Amino acid sequence: MLNENEQKTHSYYRLIGWCLIALSILANAGMAHHPHISAAQPEAQMEQMAQIAGLTMHVHGLLILVVLIYVWLFILYGAAKNTAIVWLGSSLFAVGGLAMAGAALISGFLAPAMVLGAEINTAEQVAIFKFQSRLMMQSNQVLANAGAFAWLCALTCWSSNLIRDNNVFRWVGLTGLLIGSISLFVMASGNWVLNVKGMSLFVLVITIWFFALGSCLLWSTRGKKN
Repeated sequence: MLNENEQKTHSYYRLIGWCLIALSILANAGMAHHPHISAAQPEAQMEQMAQIAGLTMHVHGLLILVVLIYVWLFILYGAAKNTAIVWLGSSLFAVGGLAMAGAALISGFLAPAMVLGAEINTAEQVAIFKFQSRLMMQSNQVLANAGAFAWLCALTCWSSNLIRDNNVFRWVGLTGLLIGSISLFVMASGNWVLNVKGMSLFVLVITIWFFALGSCLLWSTRGKKN
């Protein structure tokens, strides 16, 4: 029979575990449908962006929702573990989540709004589009990179706590330290560009770890009675 604190912790573990598994699948499905601009000329880019504006908004809206739920889940995870290193990881993840949401707002809502209803045949509008596109791309990349670094640092904090465990959590922790350190090094070296393909790879890598953590959290509550 579990005491009150153990019951609360195991309830958190079950909730976090199932949600991490579901969100890991949903996040990758969202990235798989992430639209991108293939046109080379500014006029064609504006036309293509206007055509896919609806899809762009829906996909990025979904991804922002996923990010915010992730932030909430890892705050619960911090409460369940209640150690300084885990709380540090959850805090870093929350900051990174805000940056990621900001990057998604730029790509998913500001960029389409920039071209909807614009006169694409005027030289002035094309010049404005070029400037705004560069500004938004740079802003998106700054926020995306800041968010990715914060998330990888958070993963490293959580993993350093998990390696103290004596069961399967230790292997999840070791894997997280490996993933976090390698990914941070590659990103710091400038060899991981967070365009659509790069961000899709990042989401896949980090959600594999989230999926593993969620599975272990559920495994740890098996057969436990309230």
